[in-house]
Amino acid sequence: MVFSPSFDLHSLLRDLKRNGWAIVLACMIALMGTYIVSQSVYTPTYTSSATLVIRAKVGTSAAYTNLSVSSEMAKIFAEVFKQPSMRQLAAEHLGDGSFNGSISAAPLGETNLLRVSVTAGDPERAYKLLRAVLEIYPNISSAVFSNAVIDVLLSPEVPTGPSNYISNTRALFYMLLAGACEFGLIALISFFRGTVKNEKIFEEYIDAKLLGTIAHEARHLSVKEKMVHKKRALLINDGYASLKFSEDYQKIATKLEHIKKMSHNKVFAITSVTENEGKSTSAANIAISLAERGYRVALMDLDIKRPSIFKIFECRGTAYFEIVDLFRRSPVITPGFFDSFAYKNSNLYLFLNKIIHRVNSEWINSRHVQEWVQAVASEMDYVILDTAPMVVSADAVNLADMADQTILLVRTDRVAIEDINDAVMTINSKGGKFAGCILNDVYKSFTFFDQIGADAGGYYKYYYGSHK
Repeated sequence: MVFSPSFDLHSLLRDLKRNGWAIVLACMIALMGTYIVSQSVYTPTYTSSATLVIRAKVGTSAAYTNLSVSSEMAKIFAEVFKQPSMRQLAAEHLGDGSFNGSISAAPLGETNLLRVSVTAGDPERAYKLLRAVLEIYPNISSAVFSNAVIDVLLSPEVPTGPSNYISNTRALFYMLLAGACEFGLIALISFFRGTVKNEKIFEEYIDAKLLGTIAHEARHLSVKEKMVHKKRALLINDGYASLKFSEDYQKIATKLEHIKKMSHNKVFAITSVTENEGKSTSAANIAISLAERGYRVALMDLDIKRPSIFKIFECRGTAYFEIVDLFRRSPVITPGFFDSFAYKNSNLYLFLNKIIHRVNSEWINSRHVQEWVQAVASEMDYVILDTAPMVVSADAVNLADMADQTILLVRTDRVAIEDINDAVMTINSKGGKFAGCILNDVYKSFTFFDQIGADAGGYYKYYYGSHK
C-alpha cells in the first residue's frame, strides 16, 4: 500500500521541539548575514529630494487650472525628469563630464505635486546634482508646455544619512523570514515522513494486530534530576504515573490473560525494530501489571548487549545474580531458588544482567538458554523476555523460538512503516508466533467521547474489535 502523507499535530510539535535549535540557528544566521552584508557588501547611497508644484498660465496671469489637468501635467513632467537628456544637461551645467547619479520623479497621488529626487554615492554630490536639475528645468519645461509653470514647494537639503540603510526593522524581517522558512521545512518533513504517527495510520498501513496503546506520559523529575539529566523509568507503580498510563498497561495485561486462556501460552518475548522505543520499560510495566493481579511473573533481561532492566528497577547496588552466569549452568531449580530473584517480596521475579556482553552468540544459541527459560516457565504463570531490538541484533529473532509468542513494540513517529512491516514479516516467518504490536507514546486526541467520559479508543475497541 502506497503511503499517503498526513498531518499530525503532535508529530509536528515533537519535530519542532527536537529541531527548535534549527529555527533559532536559521534566525541567527539571517541576522548575522544581514550584519555582514551591511558592513562589507553594502554600499551606501544618499538621496536629496524636492517637491514641485505644477500649474498652468492662463493668459497673462498665473492661476491654477482644475485638478485633473494639473495632475496630468505632473505625470508628464515626471517622465521628462527621468530622461537621459536631463542628466546630461545637469552635468554640463555643473561643468562635469558625467552625472554620476540617478534621477527619480513621481507625482504625489492624483495631485499636481511632483517629487523629484537625485541619488548619488555622496550626500554633497546628491544635493548639488539636484540643485543643477532644478536650475535647468525651466528651459525644458517651456519646451514641453509653453503655458506650464513649475514652482519649488520644498527645497532640497543635504541628506544626513544613507537612503538605502538596512534598518533594524528590515533585519528583523529577514530573521523572521529565515525562521519561518525553517519552520516550513520542518513541517514538510513531518508531513511527508512515512512513520506511524497515530492509531489511524497504524490500522491503515501496518499488517499486524494492535494489542493496545500506551499513552504519552510526561516524566516527573525534580529540579536536581533535571540538572544532572537523570532519566527515571516510567513505571505504573510509581506515584507519579497517571491513571490513563496505568490503565493502558492493565488492558494489555488483560489481553495476555486472554491469550493464555485460549492458547495456554505464557512466555512472551518483547522486542522492537530499533532502540529507544520504550521496549524495556513496557516489558517491566507489563510484568508489574500481571504480578499485581497475583500471578507469579518472571522478567528476564535477555538484551545483554545493552541491559537496562536493572536500571529501571534501580537494582544497581543489589546482589542480583547475573543471568549470563546462570545460563552457563545446567538448569537446576531447588527449593527456595526463586527467593533471591524476588523483587521486594512480591510475585515479580527479576533475572537481571548488569554487565554488557559484546559477544553473545555462544550462549544465545546454546541449549542451556532454552532449557532455563522452560524451567523458569514451569514454575511461573508468565515469563516476559526483554530482547534486543531487531535492527541492532539478530538475538530477538533467535529468542522468538524460545517464546510462545512475540510482541513488537512500536513507538509513534519513530520507525518507517516499511521497516515495521518487514519486522512483522520476519517474526511471522519463525512459525507464526506473533501476538501483535503495542503502540507506544500515543498522544491523546480531543474527542467528544473523551469529554463525556466515554473511552472511544480504549479496551473494547482492541479487545473485541476487528483486527487484521
